[in-house]
Amino acid sequence: MPVGMFRNAPLAWTAICLSLGILLADRLSWPVLVWLAVAAIAGGITLGLLFRKHRSLFLALPLGLLFLGTGAAHWQLWFSPRPNSIPTDTTAIAWVTVRSAPQPTSYGLRFRAEVQMLLVGKDTLRLPFFLEIVVSGVDTLQHGLPELRCGDQIFVGGRLEPLPAPRNPGQIDHRPRLRRQGVVAQLRVQDPRLLQPIVSGQCFPYSWLEPLKRRIKQDLTQAIPDPEAQSIVQALVLGDRSGLHWETRGQLGRAGLAHLLAISGLHVMFVGLVLYALLRPLLLRLGLSWWGMEWTRTLLTLLIVLGYVWLAGAPASAVRALVMTGLLLGATLRQVPAHPFNSLGAAALLILLVDPSQLFEPGFQLSFAAVCGLIGGLGSLQQHLPKRLLRSSIGRYLTGSLLATLTATLATAPFMLLHFGYVSWAGLPLNLIGIPLGSGALSAGLLTALSALLSPAVGQLFGGAATLCAQGLLWLGSLADKAFAGWVMYYPHPPLWLLLLPPLLLGLLSRSFKFRRLALGLMLGCSCAGVWLSRPVSPTLDVVFFDVGHGDATLIRTPNGRHLLIDVGGYAFEEATLYWNVLPFLRWQGIHYLDVLLLTHPDADHIGGAPTLLRRIKVGRVLDNGASDTSRIAREVQQVLDSLGLARYPLAAGDTIHLEDAVVLQVLAPGVASMQPSDNERSVVLRMVYGNTRWLFLGDAEAGLESQLVRAYGALLQSDVVKVGHHGSSTSSTPALVEAVFPETTHAGWAVISTGWRGVSPQVHQRWLQQKAKVWITATSGALWLRSDGRHIWPVNQW
Repeated sequence: MPVGMFRNAPLAWTAICLSLGILLADRLSWPVLVWLAVAAIAGGITLGLLFRKHRSLFLALPLGLLFLGTGAAHWQLWFSPRPNSIPTDTTAIAWVTVRSAPQPTSYGLRFRAEVQMLLVGKDTLRLPFFLEIVVSGVDTLQHGLPELRCGDQIFVGGRLEPLPAPRNPGQIDHRPRLRRQGVVAQLRVQDPRLLQPIVSGQCFPYSWLEPLKRRIKQDLTQAIPDPEAQSIVQALVLGDRSGLHWETRGQLGRAGLAHLLAISGLHVMFVGLVLYALLRPLLLRLGLSWWGMEWTRTLLTLLIVLGYVWLAGAPASAVRALVMTGLLLGATLRQVPAHPFNSLGAAALLILLVDPSQLFEPGFQLSFAAVCGLIGGLGSLQQHLPKRLLRSSIGRYLTGSLLATLTATLATAPFMLLHFGYVSWAGLPLNLIGIPLGSGALSAGLLTALSALLSPAVGQLFGGAATLCAQGLLWLGSLADKAFAGWVMYYPHPPLWLLLLPPLLLGLLSRSFKFRRLALGLMLGCSCAGVWLSRPVSPTLDVVFFDVGHGDATLIRTPNGRHLLIDVGGYAFEEATLYWNVLPFLRWQGIHYLDVLLLTHPDADHIGGAPTLLRRIKVGRVLDNGASDTSRIAREVQQVLDSLGLARYPLAAGDTIHLEDAVVLQVLAPGVASMQPSDNERSVVLRMVYGNTRWLFLGDAEAGLESQLVRAYGALLQSDVVKVGHHGSSTSSTPALVEAVFPETTHAGWAVISTGWRGVSPQVHQRWLQQKAKVWITATSGALWLRSDGRHIWPVNQW
């Protein structure tokens, strides 16, 4: 630990050592007494060195171990006791205390609760741990849910389930983060009547903040009639993003503007410093002395900013900005320079001592990484600019904004990849407009809330200004999807070498030559590791059967990298399932172009995600069964195709789809005899041959179409993998078809059933099992990723 840097920023190094201790304790299951012993021994050595000459040269190591042991012990004491495991996949009754503000979702309500008592069968658990409560079916009740607040004690009954694992490859696993928060399981409540309040209570400081927040929301609602603009302003002013549609959040995230939606350090510093500057002339007019004015405006600014941070729920980024603002104003008051890293360390220490689990939260990591990057890299970047760019105010603003965005993006890139699976570079140009618009919406929103108490007419004026700024942000989000789609780098499961590259690139611009040389060496090493680890593999055929609930979506990737997507899933709770279940895989694998999109038939559970897909992924050809449909989703699909200039090509029995020489798909249906009123009986059925392997995709074929297939093709239906027709319902998988597909029970292959809440018919399930098929049901097991070299087929488990 460098002595000079330790002297200049001791709190920063203390926070680093405390954080390392928390990380070690999270990885190593050592008893808390071990960490306390490490801290005690290090503390004794430190006390002994205090009486030596030149003690500063020797104090760094024992002091570091002291804080490391303290952090590890703090984490162990905070994290335990927790039950190692609790019974799941069973019904349970819990007495819980609500510990997070309930968040409305498209399917109900979600909140975190601390368990006071849990009844599972004959077992009673009283250890303090948390459950994630998911309440669905709220709209089925006439009166809905009782109003819940943080601190309320309730009785709740439901099904106790494990924390949800990723259901599809490419999705990010959130279970480790939830476990670090003390959440050990999920309680799913299907009937809201099973949720009964016992005792009303409120979490500090919500007891007096909730009425104020409700009043501000009412004022904003009256002054800002546009719902989307209103939700943007509420997110900026109150930190309440519950009103934002998931698509709006996604657009602003891909635009690199997501930081504007959270109560971050940018907002707190803006409010604090603007208020601090405005108070000076006002207080001087009152006749205060210089010292009186400085003390008064410093205290007033800190009190108002503290109230603003509490009003927003005290997120880590806002607390960090509050502490740094306080130290900056205090240093200004004392007329001494404030070391930025020391202020940053003080903020980190305060947050981690109160709640060490914040170290693993995205908000904490992104906020501190961004500030570290700005402190350490912005000045170095500015030194490399020509002086003429900084002569005008416009030049200083443009270069300063671009460099600040670049620095923050590079510094936060590892954490964006870890938690969200993507990094957006679109923020480089868009923040030039986005930051002023966000600041304008925040200022106008705050003025709307303040002026509405005195004059509703004035509040309407400020509300109009806030609406314009918010609509500007929404326009930037839509612009990013159209003009900057290629500026987003998706990588849901990044390797270590990729995580290290962005901060090392920032390190190349350091003022220190030694540090630049070290960063260059490490960067070259990471690049070599990336090239070595990304060495080419032998070409294979990959087929992914996605879990999209009750619906179908199957991707075929040929050895030469061509892609065919069969169906795109439907809707769940008014959201396209493709957005959350299929697109993450396409982005993870770098698939930005589909050679063929095949829609087997126009049922909503097969084409519901088509508009979402077509707006985000380029498609070469669109194939379907040729049937016309007048449903809303079919009309929307046609409108999107027309806007993109894409034609639809109908398929019929006897057609072939040539993806490449080694992979050809034969169309078995629909034929002329299949043109019946039922959409399912007109579904496209495909047979694919790759080497010695045979694949059959039955779409939504039911008994009538299956009978035609058996009569027409007989032994040609024999396959190694079959996508079972009509989601395993009782109207499909007739005995004749099952025996035709798997005639030899000693060599039966995979039978994949893509289904959701409706489940699989027990009779159908049994038929496939009788033929010794390896039955895979997506509703219970998630997606299935199969790979073939032309001779063998095996599942891919690398996700």
